[in-house]
Amino acid sequence: MTPEATTIVLATNNPDKVREIRPMLTQLGAAANVFSLQDLSIDVEIEETEDTLEGNARLKAKAIMELLPDKLRHSIVLADDTGLEVDALGGAPGVYSARFAPMPEGRTPTYEDNVAHLLHVMEGRKDRSATFRTVIAIMGMTDLAKHHKPIEMFAEGRVPGTITTEKEGNGGFGYDPVFRLDSHGKTYAEIGSEEKNRVSHRALALQNAVRILKKLTS
Repeated sequence: MTPEATTIVLATNNPDKVREIRPMLTQLGAAANVFSLQDLSIDVEIEETEDTLEGNARLKAKAIMELLPDKLRHSIVLADDTGLEVDALGGAPGVYSARFAPMPEGRTPTYEDNVAHLLHVMEGRKDRSATFRTVIAIMGMTDLAKHHKPIEMFAEGRVPGTITTEKEGNGGFGYDPVFRLDSHGKTYAEIGSEEKNRVSHRALALQNAVRILKKLTS
């Protein structure tokens, strides 16, 4: 690590998210060193108690900032929250996308559980329009930040699409097999990881976050 580099911490233990996010941050080049929570041996599950994506992203970023060791206090934390907002369901599952399927107490739904439940509640519905939305909280303080003040900003990305009537494609994770992008006519699970990392809701949010980070570290 060079002294001039900014440390960016990804506030997630989800390996699928890390695999998507880390390559996108290479746009920052040598200006940043990127770590996941696993890299830093931070094993914590933060309960998402807010009722908006922005609120949950901020909650996670703040919690991770407080857990960073002293040597990383001048870091920038990126925390995201993502929701699938289905028009026919009044915007649900939204902030509850990761825990949409009803489960017995003490059990967390799997990707398969959530997809199966979504297809069930959407059965027979004509309006299948939906939006995938990601909000990233950018929080922290860095010696390279202009004015050397604490940072708290947000970046957003959204992609319109439709919910399929059955799973299509074998790639991706989460709701990818049942979310068909309007722009491609295919599901995330069909377009492949390279293309998804270029056009997805998370990719768009990260592109906006990178623009902010470039200004902060220039």
